Amino acid sequence: MVAILVDSALYYNKVHAGVSISGLSLGGLTRDEATAALARYVEDAQGSAIVLTSGDKTWQVMPDGVGTKIDIDAAVDSAMGVTRKSNFFVDVARRFKLYFGGTDVVLQGTVNSSLMDNVLSQVAQELDVPPVDAGLTVDGNKIKVVDGQKGNVVDQATLREQLEALLFTLHATELPVPMVVKDPEVQADDYQAALQQAETMISADVTLTNAGKGWTLTPEDLVAYMDFTAEDQNGVSTLVPYLSADKMAPFFEQIAALVATEAVDATFDSDGNKAWVVPAVPGTALDAKGTAEALTGAALKTSRRTAEVVVTESDPKLTTAEAEGMGIKDKLAGYTTEPYYGTGDRQVNVRITTKYASNVFLAPGKEYDFDKQIGPRTTERGYKLAKGITGQGKLEDVLGGGICQVSTTLFNAVFEAGLKVTERWNHSLYINHYPPGRDATVTGGGKNMRFVNDTDNYIWIRGTSDGVTTTFNIYGTKDGRTVEASFSGFSYGEQRTDVTVTNPSLGPGTTKVQISGQSARYSTVKRTVTYADGTSNTDTFKSNYPMYPRTIEVGVGTTTTTRPTSTTEPGSGTTIVTEF
Repeated sequence: MVAILVDSALYYNKVHAGVSISGLSLGGLTRDEATAALARYVEDAQGSAIVLTSGDKTWQVMPDGVGTKIDIDAAVDSAMGVTRKSNFFVDVARRFKLYFGGTDVVLQGTVNSSLMDNVLSQVAQELDVPPVDAGLTVDGNKIKVVDGQKGNVVDQATLREQLEALLFTLHATELPVPMVVKDPEVQADDYQAALQQAETMISADVTLTNAGKGWTLTPEDLVAYMDFTAEDQNGVSTLVPYLSADKMAPFFEQIAALVATEAVDATFDSDGNKAWVVPAVPGTALDAKGTAEALTGAALKTSRRTAEVVVTESDPKLTTAEAEGMGIKDKLAGYTTEPYYGTGDRQVNVRITTKYASNVFLAPGKEYDFDKQIGPRTTERGYKLAKGITGQGKLEDVLGGGICQVSTTLFNAVFEAGLKVTERWNHSLYINHYPPGRDATVTGGGKNMRFVNDTDNYIWIRGTSDGVTTTFNIYGTKDGRTVEASFSGFSYGEQRTDVTVTNPSLGPGTTKVQISGQSARYSTVKRTVTYADGTSNTDTFKSNYPMYPRTIEVGVGTTTTTRPTSTTEPGSGTTIVTEF
C-alpha cells in the first residue's frame, strides 16, 4: 500500500514512468511539459523523409509534402490516460507493469488527401504496366488478333495505408512500393467468330436514318468506332466486336440537335367559365447507347445495312399530371372595365401591359406584385407616350400612360374573387369610367397593387385586351367563399378654386384652361368575404381625391386673380378626367 501511495505521489498529474510517444520518453512530465517536449520532437521530425523504393527507383516523401498534421494534444491525453482510464485496480496493475516494461503511444493525425493522391499518382505513373485488353486491330485491310495481357500496377490502397502509418511514427525509413497483378478487363479464349464479325462490320458503308435525314458511316469510320468486349458463350470467353457509343460521341453531338424534338409544356385554356389542362407533349432526344447498338446490328449484316436513330422521350418542364395537380379548373371571378378609347398610343400601352400582367400561375400563399410583374415602362419594351397623372392634377404625356386601366381591372377581379389584397391606392384624380371607389393606381417604384393567393390551390390570372376593353379572369378551385360589397357613396370636401396665370402667347381677353382641377371627394368600399366554415373577414378600401384648383391661362392685359369657383351643389365644377 505504501508503494502505491508513493507511486501516486510521484506521478500525480504527470505521465507515468515507462510511457513514451513514438519512441519519445515522457515519464515524469506534466501535461504541459509533455506537450512542449512532443511539439519540439514533431518539429524536428519534419525533416525526416520516408523513401519509397522500387528496384533502382526512389521517391522521397516529406511529412509536410503530404500535409501531415500531428494531433499533439490527443497523443498527450492518451499518454496521461495509460494509468488513469480504467478502474483503480486495473490502473494500479498497469503502473506496476510499467516498472518492468514500457508502453509506446501511437501518434494520431491527418494527411491532405489531395497531396497524398498526387504522390501516389506520380509513383504509379512511373511504375504501372497496364494490362492489355484482348481485341482486334486493323492493319490496312487486314484484321489482326491482340492477345490479352496481364498488367503490373502499384497497389495504391496498400501504399497509402503503409505510408500514413509511417508518417505518424516520425521516423525516417524506406518503404518498398507494393505492386499487384491486374487482369485485363477484356479477356477471351475464342477469337475466330470476332474476326469474321469484324470483317463483316467494316466491309461496306452503314447508313443511319431519321425522319427523312440520313448519315453515311464509311468502313474507315466503323474502324474508328469499333471496340471489343468478352462474353461467356457456353462456358467459353468469346471476344465480341461492337460500335462504341463513347467513341461515337463526337458524331452523335453533331446530329443530336437534328434528331431531337422539343418537349411542349402542359398549358391551360378556358372558355370564360371553366379552365382545363392542355396536355403536354414529350420531346425526343438521341439515345446514344441505343443508336450505337442499332448501328452495330446493321453493320453485322451483309445487306440492307441501315439503322434508324433510337430516341428517348424528354420530359417537359410542366407535365400533364403536374398541371392537373395545380387545381386550376373553376372561374373564381372576372371583371371587365368599360370601353375607353383614348389615343392609339394609350391603347398600345393598355394592350401590352395586359400581356405582361397576364398568364401568371400563382402558388398558394404567394404574392402577386403588379409593378414587378409588368416590369419597366420603356420604349424598348413597346411602351408609348400617353396622358398620365404627374402630380397636382396635371395630365402629361408619359411612357406607359393608361396602364392603370389594367391594374384597376385586375384589382376588381381580385376583389370579386375574395382574394387577400395587400396593397391598393386610388388615383389622385377621380376617373368616372372606373367603378366608384374601386380604382387602383400604380406608379413605377412607388404606389403598387399587390394581392396574395390565400386559397389552397394555384390560381391562373388571365387577361385580354384590345386596348379599349380589358378583361381579367381568375381561375382556380372554388372553396365555398362568397363576397359581399357595399359602397358608401361620395362625400365632398373643399370646393375647387380657380387660379389664373398670364400667358404672353395668348391675345388680350383670351383664356385657356391649363389644368381642369377638381373638388375634393371621398368614399369607402367595404368587402366582406365569408368562408366555407362560416368565418368571415371585412376589408375597407378608402379613396381620397383631393381638391386641385383649376388653372386658367389668360392673355396679356387680363388681370390675374385667385377666386373660388361658384357652385350650387356638392360636386358641381368637378372635372372628369378622360385621358387616363
